[in-house]
Amino acid sequence: MRELSSKICFLLAALLCMSTALYAQEVKGVVTDANGEPLPGVSVLVEGTTIGTQTDLDGVYVISVPDINTSSLQFIFIGMKEQIIPVNGRTTIDVTMEEDINMLDEAVVIGYATVKRRDLLGSVSSINSEKITEQPVTSVSQALTGRMAGVSVTTTEGDPDADIKIRVRGGGSITQDSSPLYIVDGFPVDNINDIAASEILTMDVLKDAFSTAIYGSRGANGVVIITTKSGEKGRKISVSVNAYYGQKWMANRDAIQTMDSENFVKFQYELGLIRDNISDNYEPYFGSYDDIDLYYGLPTNDWVGMVFGNTGQTWNTDISVSGSGENYNWTLGYAHMDDKAIMMGSSYARDNLNLKAQFKPHKSLTFDVNVRYSNMQTRGSGANSMNDAGSTSGNGRLKHAVSYTPIPISSSVQNIDLEEDYGDNAPPLLSVADNDSKRKRTQWNANAAVTWEIIPNLRLKVEGGLQDYRQTDNRFYGLTTYYVANTATYKNLPASRYTDRSYQRYRNTNTLSYDFAEIFNDDRHRLNLILGEEMIITKEHQITAMVENFPESFASDMAWNFMSTGTPISYEDYFDPDDRLLSGFFRANYEFDERYSIGATIRADGSSKFGPGNEWGFFPSAAASWRISAEPWMEGAKGWLDELKLRYSYGTAGNNNIPANQINRVYNGSSTSWISMGNTYYTTGNVMSNPDLKWETTMTHNIGLDFSFFQGRLSGSVEVYQNDTKDLLIEFPIAGSGYETQYRNIGATRNRGIEVTLNLPIIRRQNFDLSFNANIAFNQNRVTSLGGLDRIEYATQWASTEIGTDYIVEVGKPIGSMYGYENDGMYTPDDFEGYIDGKWVLKEGVADASSIIGADYLRPGALKLKDKDGDKVITSADKTVIGDANPLFAGGFSLSGYVYGVDFSANFAYSYGNDVYNANKIEFTSSRKYYNRNLIKQMNVENRWTNVDWETGQLVNDLETLRAMNAGVTMWSPAIGNAVFSDWAVEDGSYLRLQSATIGYTLPEKWTSKAYIRKVRFYATGTNLFCWTNYTGFDPEVDTRRDTPLSPGVDYSAYPRSIGFVFGINLTF
Repeated sequence: MRELSSKICFLLAALLCMSTALYAQEVKGVVTDANGEPLPGVSVLVEGTTIGTQTDLDGVYVISVPDINTSSLQFIFIGMKEQIIPVNGRTTIDVTMEEDINMLDEAVVIGYATVKRRDLLGSVSSINSEKITEQPVTSVSQALTGRMAGVSVTTTEGDPDADIKIRVRGGGSITQDSSPLYIVDGFPVDNINDIAASEILTMDVLKDAFSTAIYGSRGANGVVIITTKSGEKGRKISVSVNAYYGQKWMANRDAIQTMDSENFVKFQYELGLIRDNISDNYEPYFGSYDDIDLYYGLPTNDWVGMVFGNTGQTWNTDISVSGSGENYNWTLGYAHMDDKAIMMGSSYARDNLNLKAQFKPHKSLTFDVNVRYSNMQTRGSGANSMNDAGSTSGNGRLKHAVSYTPIPISSSVQNIDLEEDYGDNAPPLLSVADNDSKRKRTQWNANAAVTWEIIPNLRLKVEGGLQDYRQTDNRFYGLTTYYVANTATYKNLPASRYTDRSYQRYRNTNTLSYDFAEIFNDDRHRLNLILGEEMIITKEHQITAMVENFPESFASDMAWNFMSTGTPISYEDYFDPDDRLLSGFFRANYEFDERYSIGATIRADGSSKFGPGNEWGFFPSAAASWRISAEPWMEGAKGWLDELKLRYSYGTAGNNNIPANQINRVYNGSSTSWISMGNTYYTTGNVMSNPDLKWETTMTHNIGLDFSFFQGRLSGSVEVYQNDTKDLLIEFPIAGSGYETQYRNIGATRNRGIEVTLNLPIIRRQNFDLSFNANIAFNQNRVTSLGGLDRIEYATQWASTEIGTDYIVEVGKPIGSMYGYENDGMYTPDDFEGYIDGKWVLKEGVADASSIIGADYLRPGALKLKDKDGDKVITSADKTVIGDANPLFAGGFSLSGYVYGVDFSANFAYSYGNDVYNANKIEFTSSRKYYNRNLIKQMNVENRWTNVDWETGQLVNDLETLRAMNAGVTMWSPAIGNAVFSDWAVEDGSYLRLQSATIGYTLPEKWTSKAYIRKVRFYATGTNLFCWTNYTGFDPEVDTRRDTPLSPGVDYSAYPRSIGFVFGINLTF
């Protein structure tokens, strides 16, 4: 019996060993490239599982497979074609990997699905994590600059939290925001500025209507889809660390140089003579003319350097931990950025936390969870640039640093800094403190999804998500601000405004998809269907409080910490009506024999922003493609032609990007302490309701040609498109009605253009790689209708009401047309009869500009403007279109590669043909109504017209003497009554910028593997290293008057950009 038991045990053990050998057999081998060189770091996975390993330095791998007979191995390596090899009972499998240069099989995320690039029907541009993280940036939006054809990225100013303006193929709206829809892991968000670059796996931009139509009303201006990183397959635990430290300085520091003490005082003296008030506005400050030489050569205050001359410092750390098992993967990441900016008192800090996980308890059931959190804090008066509007938006920034007196002036004079001028000319350092602000923004995004494969290839996916957004702003108004001196109830005492804005967005999406792969007996047919429903609800709330009458000694922190010591002036608590969007969508894609493809999409959106009969918008689209290279008669071209595909798409997309509840009259409740019968009052606001509003609709035609030649040595695409947008949602001015504006459906626009993308992998070897990528985009924007209106005018008001209309919208012209006078140089002695009876008299036939420049300033040397209507009087009727903010073309190019562990890259961006409205040029060369303001060196006495004989100090009124005194000068007199916008202030904004340059070195793995480190890379990066341009301001990429799309390209008191260098390390365990 005992012997029988022993035999049975032995038999069971043998069977167990046999089963183990059968189902858990080791497979090994060597992976090499086409030249026989071993490839280290190749991922080797058991297909359909998370079991995996990597090849060592010699290309050797060893992996345990569950079933040696039925399992297949998957070999993955960047730059090589992925291979799937059945094991078929073998224990040794050597693999030779082939280069995959054209990358036609890379995955691209489109609406609610992922496809291979070769199967795309629409227009999509993509960028991966490697390219995104090449350039250390505060916002990931900046990493897109110059990377994608047809995607314009404008960093509006240089402050750390600057507004990043992204436009896809120009944008179609006139007064509304033309930003694209942002989707992060399936969830729509308002912006992507608070996402850490280290979190991102890919960014895909959908540009044509077939690609965007699946998103309906939200996709009219393009869609930016971000996919964040997941756990690395085949590794139980993986840890990545990226850290860098950098410094930065003000770029192009000498672009604006101010007058020295001699020229400053001479200008004040001449201005006093012209205004005939020397005794009141010159002598009390500077003494008599006989002492003017005391001011020659005096050292001056470098206010620009004091305000913006800090050495900025940036510290960034991000850590990612990921893991995977047979039925799960996860990743957890944390990123911290701390940026001390170049402007005094300005800083930016951000923390990001993210968790992404997938669990597959059964082969037909998958759970996905994604949670992201961000916390951003910014401090300093530079942050006020986020809300540029009106004439005092430059408070605390460049304007005061340039205009303020460069030398101390008599302290015995009272009220040197006139309070009525505060906000326009205040002590720069004090102004920075008096315009202090702080902002805190937090965001939570939580998404979860369940995918159930009901039957093979039929999948039901149920998604739910929540976004919670909260932003608080504290804005301080000190004694030197325009608000305190002119607008406040309690004048000449500090004030503070508090704003608390929050919204919550709830999303539910349900999709049912089916792949007919197992239905067709013929493999040449492929059909995929997706049917879906989506509901999005947004609730928004904003509190605004204004408190004044703080003690005179209070600075910003005191005011914010002791708000109760002030006097409440107003309190507004506003709940936006819920914004509800209910949608249904359907898409079908069919392909025959990998040659011919067709697709169709339809989406219906119902929006609470529109009234009965107009709630629903229907947005169909269709596309077709023909892979010419796959035709049998193209077999002879296989040696040089890899891919040639022609595609066409047509589609419609809607836009409802207006505030909620514009169809009903809304009453706003506010409080104030100045009402005798109570503190609360109700108004209908400034915007008149319109119950007839309907969808804005964009129709797009797109023709594309994708190509790849010589085994991917030259690949790219050419796109031709036309986008027509009608029923534009325009905020229309309705003066005289008791309201300021009303939203209406008026007019139409057209964007048409060409885009070209080229990829040239010049050299691809194991230890040597060199690649060149380039793109260019031509876009022409035109207004095709204004609904019967003649024009729409807009005034930026950077100089208050002095300039009037400086942008105009007309049929046949682009949005962004600058409107002003044509410069005609300066009035010369030949234009005057003479100085007669105490005033200058123009010759007959010479146009009189006194109503524009001021009658007291019309004299030889004054600014002269062209008389366009021929009536010999310069009025607003002589204004014309003098500039266009739209470029003729724009794009970028990059060069990257590596040599034996040393990697390098250089990324360039360019724009050609766009104009910049250089308002600084007007501000810093004109006296206007002010005294004691400094100007720039262009207005030095030797460069400009002068009316003073500097030998005697007398005002000259003799024509011949003036002619002799001013022979050879090129600039008119800065003495002028108003700011005047002419084509002299419109400059060519074309530029070529080296966005970033990086060099890195990766230590050999044989050195690092002993410390259990898979990768160690050191790198150095320079940003904004040079900008080649003819623009005379600090930087041509600027947009400071952006509260409406009507006024792009204005440079007024912008926060200067910086040039920087960072040094960092990448670690992977």
